[in-house]
Amino acid sequence: MKTSTKRLLILAVCGAGLGFVNAVAAQQEAPAATGQRSFARLSLEQQQAQQAINNKIVRIPPIDLGRRSKKTPQQIAAEVAAQRKTWEPTPPPADPRDFTGTWAMIDGRLDLIQDDGNQAPFTAAEAKSTVALIKAEEAGNVVTDASTQCFPHGTPRLLITPGYPIRFAYLPGEIVMLHEVAHNVRIIHMDQKEAPRGTPRTFLGYSVGHWEGDTLVVETTHMNERTRLDSVTSHGPNLKVVERFTQEKTSDGHTDLAVRITIDDPDHFYKVFSISRKLGFRSDLANTEGAEGITEYSCEENNRNEPNAAGIVKDK
Repeated sequence: MKTSTKRLLILAVCGAGLGFVNAVAAQQEAPAATGQRSFARLSLEQQQAQQAINNKIVRIPPIDLGRRSKKTPQQIAAEVAAQRKTWEPTPPPADPRDFTGTWAMIDGRLDLIQDDGNQAPFTAAEAKSTVALIKAEEAGNVVTDASTQCFPHGTPRLLITPGYPIRFAYLPGEIVMLHEVAHNVRIIHMDQKEAPRGTPRTFLGYSVGHWEGDTLVVETTHMNERTRLDSVTSHGPNLKVVERFTQEKTSDGHTDLAVRITIDDPDHFYKVFSISRKLGFRSDLANTEGAEGITEYSCEENNRNEPNAAGIVKDK
C-alpha cells in the first residue's frame, strides 16, 4: 500500500473517532438540548396500574405551617383572604410583564400533586425511593437533601418551598429571582434560546426565558443530581423544568402570579406532568423587612444535621 493511501486511511479513521468523541461530549454537556426524550414504554394499562400505586403515596409534611393539616380548605381560604387585605399597600407595576417587587407563595405546599389531584407519575423505582424516605421521616429521622446542607435548593424545589418571599429584579437581558431562603439567586437569560455549549451542571441549572404574550416562559436544564424536586423525590441528569409565569387579578382586586410548572424527567417519571402554584404580591414586606422585602437568612448558623449516604439523619 502506498504511503499516501495509508495516510488517507489514518486520517479517515481519526476523523471518525473524533466525530464519535465530539458526539459523546455533546450529549454529556447538553443532554436536554436535542429535544429527544425517551420515557419508559408502558402500555396504558401499565401506566394506570403504576399510577394507582403512586396515588397511595401520602406524605404528612414534617413542618405543618399554620397547622394547615388540621383545617378544612374553607378555613384555610378564609385565613388567606383575611391576610391578603394588608399585602398590597402599594400595587405592582401596571405592565403585566413587569414582576418587579416581592412575592410570596399563597398556601404553599411542598409536594408534586398534579392539578387533577393525582400523585406524580413516578416510575416504579422512584416510587420505591420516595416511599423509603417518607417511611424514614415517619420513623422520626431527619431526611436531608442539598438545601439542608446549605447548598442551593434546585428547581422546582426552590420555587415551591413555602414560607419565604421572592423578589424579582430586571437587568439588561436578564430577569433575576432573589429568594430569601438561603439567599438563592436564579438568573433567567432572556437573550438566549438555550444553554451555551459546555454549560456545567449546577444545583439551580441554567435558565433561559422568553415571552408568549404576557406569560414568561422559563426553561431550566443542566441541573446536577444532588437536589430533590420536593424533599423526598429524586431526579436524573436529564431533568428539564419549564415554568410559565402569568400575572392575574383576583375578584377581590389582589394580584397573583400564577405559575404552571412542567416536569420532564424520563429517568424518574413515566410521562411529563405539571403542577401549579400561585404567588401573591407582597409590597407590605418592604415596611416590615426593609426596602428589599426580604430578610437575612443564614443556613450555616444552624446546620447541625449530618446525613448518611441515603440522605437520612438517624442521630439526633
